[in-house]
Amino acid sequence: MRLLIWIIILGFIFWYFSRKKRIKENDKKSLVTELVFDENCKTYIKKDKAIKVDIKGKTYYFCSKRCLEEFLKKI
Repeated sequence: MRLLIWIIILGFIFWYFSRKKRIKENDKKSLVTELVFDENCKTYIKKDKAIKVDIKGKTYYFCSKRCLEEFLKKI
């Protein structure tokens, strides 16, 4: 009976620390984000949130449709 209790306790400890390690690894991945430059408002934004447009063979990124429209009017 004592052996079974020790096995359960050790299993729980192993599960807890392996779970904690996975959570830390996921947090690190979410902290690393590529930033891109918005040509219109001159700010940096997260690449996965940006609006991507190819104009004359060059790629531009914008934070919003408004910035994109203003930039297109300037060209």
